[in-house]
Amino acid sequence: MSAVSRGFTIIEALVVVAILGIFASLAAPSMADLLAAAAVRGASSDFYASLAAARSEAIKRRANAVVAPIGATWNTGWTVKIGSNTFQQVDALKPRVVVEPSTPTSITYGMNGRVSAGAQTIKFSDSVRTGVPKRCVSVDTNGLPRVRTGC
Repeated sequence: MSAVSRGFTIIEALVVVAILGIFASLAAPSMADLLAAAAVRGASSDFYASLAAARSEAIKRRANAVVAPIGATWNTGWTVKIGSNTFQQVDALKPRVVVEPSTPTSITYGMNGRVSAGAQTIKFSDSVRTGVPKRCVSVDTNGLPRVRTGC
């Protein structure tokens, strides 16, 4: 009687591992771009949502709503305040996300939903991956926030 071979040889297993390693090395750069783009998109979407919430609450409560940075820059996070009450707080952004302008100005919505100061544009980008498109969140004097890609 002859013995029946079952399973894989060590050579076959090493070939499969080598092929998987080659595929992983090809996918790694695009995965890094994907993660960087997701961080920039997430930060700009959070800022847009905060502006929309501030505008909505200002109209609903017939009071001023202020979107202000927590620290010296937007990177440290921001709050939405109505009077002295904090309505919403967003934590600090991921370290690689860059926000321009570096000296932020608070955005105040009046009870009519309009911005009391002039129009502003906040740009979000990645500090390492320059191929990741910038995202701009702009708010005009009417108070409507907008998000654009590649600004």
